[in-house]
Amino acid sequence: MGIIKGRFSNRYIIAITLVFIALLSIFVVSKIVTNPVFFAATAESLDDKKVMVLSLAATAAASSTALTFIPGDVATPIANELAQLSFYFVIILSAITMEKILVTAIGLVAFKYIIPFACALGFSYLFIKWDVLRVLAIKIAIFGIVIFVAIPVSMEVSDIIYSTYQSSLEQTVETATQNNEYIEEKKQELSDEDRNWIDNIGDYLSNITSSIGAGVSDIADKAQDTLNYLMDSIAVLIVTTCVMPLVVILIFGWIIKILFGFDVSKGFKRVTGSGAHHSIPDQKNSRPEMLNEIK
Repeated sequence: MGIIKGRFSNRYIIAITLVFIALLSIFVVSKIVTNPVFFAATAESLDDKKVMVLSLAATAAASSTALTFIPGDVATPIANELAQLSFYFVIILSAITMEKILVTAIGLVAFKYIIPFACALGFSYLFIKWDVLRVLAIKIAIFGIVIFVAIPVSMEVSDIIYSTYQSSLEQTVETATQNNEYIEEKKQELSDEDRNWIDNIGDYLSNITSSIGAGVSDIADKAQDTLNYLMDSIAVLIVTTCVMPLVVILIFGWIIKILFGFDVSKGFKRVTGSGAHHSIPDQKNSRPEMLNEIK
């Protein structure tokens, strides 16, 4: 009787502990991790990235527009390439927005829903004794903690890489702006020459090919330089905002799979009934044993 009472008391102690953890997670921890102060540094970093992406996108759009009215078709392919860069900037902005949403919501999801659900499964296991409930409770609890930790860590790694290239991104904006100013000046010069061609028709006819050709060639070179800088910046932003966070999360998942590789097949067999015949004693074989006990 003492052993039975001990087992019952331990079961109820664990049950009360699980209820306490669930309530603590819902009403205390979830409010702490969803407080804006808790993730203020990460949100500020994401806002800085967003400002940088918008600056690069505006620079690309301005460069494309400036090249649109250049005489001839020399700069048209570059202008089209610059215009198509907006697609990549939209992807990067979407990734930054998604990261900001995850930072603000992952704590709420993990500690208000996932952890309490894991505690509920553990509580059920104490009275139903299905192994699958115990295994799922442990796995879901680990999953909730991992996603809460993995996402901020992935963003921290992303910030470290981003800070390394931040000066390069700022230099890209500055260089592209200077190139745009140069292109606008060249366009104005070509426009002035075009308006004054009647007054200087003799000189103009002799120098028209060389002057316009040289001017357009310089513009094309500056535009190509801008395109190269912007493409390098896009590559850095895609790696820091899209690739690295995903890689870090996958690494976390791989580590958890190695460290906590639980076999739930036994529990599922008991629930589905495929192994139920092992848990029900054979009445024919058990009758002699029962008669011996009665004797």
